[in-house]
Amino acid sequence: MTNATAMLTALGDPTRQAIVDRLSHGPLAVGELAEVLPVSRPAVSQHLKVLKDAGLVVSRQDGTRRLYQVDPAGIAVLRRHLDGFWERSLAAFQERARSSRELGKEQTMIETVEAIRREIVVDVAPARAFDLFTEEMTSWWPSGHHIGSAPIERIIIEPWVGGRWYTRHQDGSETYTGFVTAWEPPGRFVVTWQIGADWKYHTDLVTTVEVRFTPEGEDRTRVRLEHRDLDGFGADAADMRRTFAEPGAWTATLAAYAKVARP
Repeated sequence: MTNATAMLTALGDPTRQAIVDRLSHGPLAVGELAEVLPVSRPAVSQHLKVLKDAGLVVSRQDGTRRLYQVDPAGIAVLRRHLDGFWERSLAAFQERARSSRELGKEQTMIETVEAIRREIVVDVAPARAFDLFTEEMTSWWPSGHHIGSAPIERIIIEPWVGGRWYTRHQDGSETYTGFVTAWEPPGRFVVTWQIGADWKYHTDLVTTVEVRFTPEGEDRTRVRLEHRDLDGFGADAADMRRTFAEPGAWTATLAAYAKVARP
């Protein structure tokens, strides 16, 4: 049976994402893909093999050419997997809401923890600012800001709703941060932050990070970050807000991003 995890892993590479996107419009040969992608024919063939092994792509002979196309059965498996993720997330939200209602019977007021808001201006156009933040996060994300047991090799945000935000470490392990809930380049994206006060990933803990990119001239962009829904941390909410409000947290992270964004 096709493994949805293997599919998501295969789609972790931007070139393979581009190949699947091209094939979603119709069958193509290796040479036709190589003409529109910044990689060689042999590299395209290797990427197609990975996608085929993962169950995302199938091939057929057409005269002297071999054509590749998206495998509808594989996409259906992937969709069911992602649908299941959203169902589990919704169930977690519903359970949290139920618990909040029960708690409200014993309290006269439930305090909402104020969001963390930070912003910075960079001297690049919004499209470049967006790509640098999402596709090239490894180049500026503070090296000590991770929950893995080994140094960071690459930080990946998969560019679609339901895509993963995760870190691949130098020992081959992976740690999750959250998932994409909105993807609207070059204006904004929204991801979940599901790392708790114990600095471990939790499937039932959901806070939200939204980043907006607003043009302020031809090659100038205001980048606004908001980390909200901090009450999702429960009893640790106030302490976690203080942690994220410290200069070494989101403030330092945006400063590192701005340093790399210099033209």
